[in-house]
Amino acid sequence: MAKRDEMKNCTDCKHAAWKRTAAGRLHPSGDGRCQYPWKMPELPVALYWISRPTPSGGPIQRKHDNAEHCAYWARVA
Repeated sequence: MAKRDEMKNCTDCKHAAWKRTAAGRLHPSGDGRCQYPWKMPELPVALYWISRPTPSGGPIQRKHDNAEHCAYWARVA
């Protein structure tokens, strides 16, 4: 088992939403999306956002490891 700071695969992550077949099984393609609930951080009163940043993307794969570890990986409880 890899340590939390070394996790490069989303297979057991609680934020992973895997594509499923009509029967409810995992799709053979291994595709999925990361459903991490990102929240924009609070800023001090003297600072402000020029525009409202919005995260996008989030495709994940069961069959391939990520290039870098995921800081938000969390085991399914």
